[in-house]
Amino acid sequence: MNRIILAIALLLVGATVTAADITIPGHQEPEHNPVLIAEILEDIRLGWEHGDGKPFYLHFLDWDGARYFEGGGQNIGLRDLVERHVEPEAKLGLTLNFSNTQVHFENTMAWAVVDTEIKLTTLDGREIHNRGHGTYLFKWVDGAWKVIHTQSASSPVRK
Repeated sequence: MNRIILAIALLLVGATVTAADITIPGHQEPEHNPVLIAEILEDIRLGWEHGDGKPFYLHFLDWDGARYFEGGGQNIGLRDLVERHVEPEAKLGLTLNFSNTQVHFENTMAWAVVDTEIKLTTLDGREIHNRGHGTYLFKWVDGAWKVIHTQSASSPVRK
């Protein structure tokens, strides 16, 4: 009889445990904090201006199939983005501004939409001054937001 009562008691206690009560070791719920995303975007912006790949390797998820679209072109993979886009543009005196940042969250995904302003001087002396928009897609991976895709487009500022 005691075993039956014990079994019923354990069933009742077990029935009150919900999925929210279960903790998976090493698992961390996504932080839906737009300040975290804004800080990552600022690191990336400064990385662009200084030709520094470190913020990209820190904040981007380097995965097979990664593609980053910039001004109609594309970079395949993180290394391609850093070596063929970030580093060379900094040598052209790139200044990059992000404004009107809007951050959205959906479970383990987030995205940020930014207005952009770009200034640089090409090797042949042309001055570029463009404004446009960019989108950054993020995934919560191992307790941090990682950029998994970007797309931006801009056009010349009319004088």
